[in-house]
Amino acid sequence: MWMLDTDTCSYILRAYSSTVMARLDSVPRSSVAISALVAAELRFGAERVKSRKLVALVEAWLDMFAIEAWDDEAARAYAKIRAALEAKGKPIGNLDLLIAAHALSRRAILVTNNTRHFSQVPGLKIDNWIEKASIT
Repeated sequence: MWMLDTDTCSYILRAYSSTVMARLDSVPRSSVAISALVAAELRFGAERVKSRKLVALVEAWLDMFAIEAWDDEAARAYAKIRAALEAKGKPIGNLDLLIAAHALSRRAILVTNNTRHFSQVPGLKIDNWIEKASIT
């Protein structure tokens, strides 16, 4: 399973990229999900700018994917990851940490352009479709 991060979704919604969309279309839609945390961030962004058009676009985007609920397994992963990163002196932002824990708990590959933060999370598999789109 691939789990799309907020920056990947925002990139696609803001600056439609045929290369990124081709990558998305190359995997079964049933194997792509969005964390409820990412859905919350996307909805907040749309509400903040007070644009009905953007709210509708975000909702249409979210309707295309399974939205994964945050659960106890994700909470357990969060606790382990946060303790490990703080012990190394390499904490990352709390929302990024929650999203990383969610992806780990689902054994998903996190699709993100924020590789600097997420690459610090032990065991998290990441894939950067945006960077690959820029290279091709």
